[in-house]
Amino acid sequence: MDQDPSGVSGLRIGHRERDAVAEVLRDAAGDGRLSLDELDERLEAAMQARTYADLDPLVADLAVELPSRQLSAGSQLQPQRPPVMGYTRDDPLRLDAGVSSEKRQGPWTVPPFVRINPGLGSVKLDCLDATPAAPVIEVEVMAGAGSILIVLPDGWAADVDRLTNSWGSKAVEVSRDPAPGKPLLVFYGAVGLGSFKVRPPSRRDLRRAARRRRELGR
Repeated sequence: MDQDPSGVSGLRIGHRERDAVAEVLRDAAGDGRLSLDELDERLEAAMQARTYADLDPLVADLAVELPSRQLSAGSQLQPQRPPVMGYTRDDPLRLDAGVSSEKRQGPWTVPPFVRINPGLGSVKLDCLDATPAAPVIEVEVMAGAGSILIVLPDGWAADVDRLTNSWGSKAVEVSRDPAPGKPLLVFYGAVGLGSFKVRPPSRRDLRRAARRRRELGR
């Protein structure tokens, strides 16, 4: 059993350390070194971690230096990249519809962390021309009475195992397993009284996307 004479393993950790480990885990899942179930399990454990000793086992088999060893060596856990577009789990892209509507379509970048609050209105994310910023994208759904519609291109996938619905409706018409090189959107939270749907593009969606591309000269 390895010893830790420096006492680093027992030190408390914060959001930065948890997010760094989560980044390693998402990269490992994107490379096929972790299954989706393993990713979910380890991400949940990382978010509940309190010390370096809690984080170490989550990356010990992924060919990265353990968080406690990195700290004792005076460096930081790798990979240590700045958050894409400035969005983090604590400060995600927020889409709040209120009593109106919120929409994303055309060329846009889907950040690794998104929070959707439909309120009494509607939120639509059209990802046909979107660029994913990470292989795994976490989407928190806030309970409301409005509607949420997610349109995903071929090969993109959705995991809604941690998304609950009480009085509302939840429908998923895409695979849970992404195609190689395509992203997985992991939804969690609650639907509330509203509706939530993830589907592939309709013919109308495809026609609109083609028209937008022509207008943009793409």
